[in-house]
Amino acid sequence: MKKILVLSFSMLLCTTVLADNPLTATVAEMHAYKVVHHANYLKVTAKQAGGTNILNHTTKLPTEGTDPVVTPALDHLYSKAVIDLSNGPVTLKVPSVESDRYFSIMLTDQEHYVNYDMIHPSGTYIFIKEGWQGKLDPNATIIENRSTYPHLFVRTQVKTPEDINNTLAIQKQIKLSGKVGRLEFSDPVQFTIDTHLVHTKNVGILASVAGKYTPEDQDRMKDFMTQVYLERSIAEGANNIGLFGPIDSKENRSDDPVTRVIGIVGHLGLPVESATMKGKTHAFYTGVPTNCEGKPLNGSKTEVLTFPYYAAVDEFWSITRYSGITYNTLAKAQDVYNAYNTKPDDNGNITVTFSALDPKDDTYWMPVNANEPYYFVERFYGPQMDKITTVLERCSRQQ
Repeated sequence: MKKILVLSFSMLLCTTVLADNPLTATVAEMHAYKVVHHANYLKVTAKQAGGTNILNHTTKLPTEGTDPVVTPALDHLYSKAVIDLSNGPVTLKVPSVESDRYFSIMLTDQEHYVNYDMIHPSGTYIFIKEGWQGKLDPNATIIENRSTYPHLFVRTQVKTPEDINNTLAIQKQIKLSGKVGRLEFSDPVQFTIDTHLVHTKNVGILASVAGKYTPEDQDRMKDFMTQVYLERSIAEGANNIGLFGPIDSKENRSDDPVTRVIGIVGHLGLPVESATMKGKTHAFYTGVPTNCEGKPLNGSKTEVLTFPYYAAVDEFWSITRYSGITYNTLAKAQDVYNAYNTKPDDNGNITVTFSALDPKDDTYWMPVNANEPYYFVERFYGPQMDKITTVLERCSRQQ
């Protein structure tokens, strides 16, 4: 029997009842979990880059399970930076990239909302803090930010391992200029309150736990997030609708605190409906932790699943598997399949076997660790949402 997710909301309290192990969390705790996770990530990222306003390029695909991004994509290389607007505007210059290579920029604020995203950007972009006054390049795209420290994410597609040098060449043409600074704080909640203009719908929520939210609370909330993610996945299937876009996005559940806390499973993910591409879709992800019978995926059982090779996308698609323990890739293992490393069968599909041992047949083998939980993500970039079918939808049709 499937477990049922029961949700009840009030202005300040949201209680999620789990079938086996009841956990509760206030809206403030859920919001704090997001901003603490994100603030700590900003600190680590700035340190790795050598300071704020410095681009940190990944030059290898994150296949060894060590990337700080949760559920990292294996379709592109990242170029990341903590933008620092404390000393004025910051400028980004990006090249024009060929239309058949996915290339995008995304800006995420300190409450983990995407406030700008664009596929195939080019030219000059200037980031400013809301309320800043001054003369700017009239030919540049100006992006206002509620945050003093928004996070910049540039994704440049890698089609095959042999293609990576082309991606590296594009990365070298991306330029970021602004005064370099350091990012230091002891209390991530208070840091966020002090450096970010909290969204109108969230006024007072974060402040109610300032000075009270502890590392132990963060650990407990991680357990809460993991369980509500699993429960929702079992009950209705998981995807990125409402997880990452603006709080006032047209996407369903965009202002639902449970939906937003689940978004940390895919921290810094892309929204479905673009915040800035005039109603176009950007990316659609599914998070799949269960099989067709609704049971959690585990390396103790072999799973054989079929996926359409000709997915309804304007950009590209991929299937990537992750550890259910680390939320990351598995070292020295095949982690991703896409249109560039597979071929369709006579029915226009590919068949993937998830198992601890190589099936040594004509399916594509996705290795998993024996007796360990795992999940996989279907990613569709430039999705034609009225034509996309997910693996769980196909499972449902078979039953």
